[in-house]
Amino acid sequence: MITNLRVSSTPDTVLVVEDEIFIRMAISEYLRSCGYKVIEAASGDEALVVLQHTGIRVDVVFSDIEMPGATDGFALAKWIRSNRPALDVILVGSPPRAANAAADLCESGPYPKPYEPQALVDHVRRLTAARAARKKD
Repeated sequence: MITNLRVSSTPDTVLVVEDEIFIRMAISEYLRSCGYKVIEAASGDEALVVLQHTGIRVDVVFSDIEMPGATDGFALAKWIRSNRPALDVILVGSPPRAANAAADLCESGPYPKPYEPQALVDHVRRLTAARAARKKD
């Protein structure tokens, strides 16, 4: 089940994957207020459904590392690297376990918790700008 989808004016879509509902809602609303389309998923399993079966274009996946279910943030990032390698991934979690494992799975990070929402938005902007520049080349 996709928990939330609202469309805004920017063509960039962020899939926010976070099992803690209040954190997921807060970061999603912040991203929307910055002009992004946001899809919310409450687990890695739910995120895989979005990526595999909905046909919705996703530009950036922002995922917590530790989540319930068969697919945690690492497993989700591994699936993305194998199946959608052009998709940008931002992982959020607690070092030191996260830092070592995330190196090959995401563009930078992981971001430690707690994180500043504006720092996340700035990172999403850098990723989407870099993707747009690659498309022009």
